Amino acid sequence: MFIEIKDLSKSYQVGLTKIDALKKLSIDFEKGKMYVILGPSGSGKTTLLNILGGIDKPDEGKVIVDGEDITNYNDRELTNYRRRKLGFIFQFYNLVNSLTVLENVLSTKYLSENGLDPKEVLEVVGMWEHRDKFPFELSGGEQQRVAIARAVVKNPSIILCDEPTGALDFENAKRVLKLLEDINKRYGTTIIIATHNTAIAKMSHKIIRLRSGELVEYQDNPSPALAEEVVW
Repeated sequence: MFIEIKDLSKSYQVGLTKIDALKKLSIDFEKGKMYVILGPSGSGKTTLLNILGGIDKPDEGKVIVDGEDITNYNDRELTNYRRRKLGFIFQFYNLVNSLTVLENVLSTKYLSENGLDPKEVLEVVGMWEHRDKFPFELSGGEQQRVAIARAVVKNPSIILCDEPTGALDFENAKRVLKLLEDINKRYGTTIIIATHNTAIAKMSHKIIRLRSGELVEYQDNPSPALAEEVVW
């Protein structure tokens, strides 16, 4: 199994209140599949992504990625893990406004020893012709496409997406989903999408549903819908 999560627990202290974000969570992820993690706000979706991404550490449990337990990594090892294996796509893009489209993509390409051709990736997401523009000159959908290119150009084995369509209108959201679908098929990238939007789950290979930090559903989807067929 490519990713194994075993008995993962994480809590936060907010004032006098202890919040259990994850409770003894165990899930496996296969390589090259697309996963959708569903759940309302507070269900533990983002906490799970942050731990998978080496941004946060669990209180208990293990996260084994490609045979390595990343919960034992020190800060330097986590930095190398993120550099080698991960791409991140966020709801609000997180582009560097002082850099052009091409420069934003190049900024992550050189973090990887096995990066892809920036021109190829920008052409895949339909943004090569906008390569000399700055983020403030782009629409929200265009900025998200650049953010996807920035994540993909590292040639990561895993892309983590936190509500990647949450700030987009319907048409741009469908374009972004189509891009994620194409990247999964083209590069064999394992894509994990956290969202509250149940319609997106139709295009995934496997559906994970969380509630209050616990796994309530882990379901195979033998016939994933195409991105253009997703309606919400």
